Amino acid sequence: MKTSQSIRILYIEDDQGLARLLQRKMRREGFAVDLAHDGKKGLAAYEKHPYDVLLVDHRLPGYSGLEIIRRLAASGRLPPTVMVTGAGDEKVAVEAIKLGAADYIVKDLEGGYLELMPAVVENILNRQRLVEAKEKAEDALRQAYDDLEKLVFQRTEELLEANNGLKQEIRERQRAEKLLREAHANLDRLVKERTAELEIKTTNLEELNVALKVLLSKREKDKQELEENYVHNVKNLILPHIEKLKNCSPPPLQKFYIEMIEANLHEIVAPFARQLSSSYFSLTPTEIRVANLIKKDKTSKEIAEAYNISESAIIYHRHNIRKKLGLNKKKINLKTYLQSLR
Repeated sequence: MKTSQSIRILYIEDDQGLARLLQRKMRREGFAVDLAHDGKKGLAAYEKHPYDVLLVDHRLPGYSGLEIIRRLAASGRLPPTVMVTGAGDEKVAVEAIKLGAADYIVKDLEGGYLELMPAVVENILNRQRLVEAKEKAEDALRQAYDDLEKLVFQRTEELLEANNGLKQEIRERQRAEKLLREAHANLDRLVKERTAELEIKTTNLEELNVALKVLLSKREKDKQELEENYVHNVKNLILPHIEKLKNCSPPPLQKFYIEMIEANLHEIVAPFARQLSSSYFSLTPTEIRVANLIKKDKTSKEIAEAYNISESAIIYHRHNIRKKLGLNKKKINLKTYLQSLR
């Protein structure tokens, strides 16, 4: 995963003064920004050295911003892109989104968009990372299902083959019984041989069945563990940070995208979360952070200082955690119980 220091951005803007202002702002945030002041030159620069993010103004000499987006989208090489428009060009921004742009921002006379741009870029990169992570997880899950189906098919073929062999042995035994009337003296020897062979094949078949059941059980356990880990990681490593972003009073547009990310995360983990029996998932993001610090043997005072809130608030969260985990009327140490959870 790339850090902001390794993110390369191309900004196509005909106003060289505004372009340099944004370039300096983004560089202070740790991004590497190259500039182009003409639509055709900007497109040529991107085709020569593809960038991680594209910032493109609408009104440009040469190709317009929409034309650049349209050409890159048609060739399948459109990176995460932000359309920079002036006030009154909202329809252009909507058209850019339809063509494949990740976001848009309106240039205001006060230059506020310069302050917003680093957050907008981080936002579209985070969305791209979430999509890539989701696709990777889905691919891994599909591969696991495919492997399991192949294994089941293989074991089924082996069972059918063994069953056919058993049927053949039965037919041979029937022929042996028919020969009883012709050669009684040879019957005992022949029956013992065939019985011994059948016992060996039956034992092999039973062992094969046991092995298959063990393998299927392990596959199901691995699948369940993967789903639980996936939900647990999203709940503990991603959602708390989204909650912090929401509490920072972001602008309406950022708040909208933050809520979209949170909703999409819940939608992604919902199929897995419905299968979990653990009540730990019912905790709020704040309660999860408090619970994690309790597991690390932190006192209420230390937790309160870490989050800059009152100790009484931490005690309140501890009470809620015990209640949601069903420990209110039990003499069970909360830290010990949390450490026993996965």
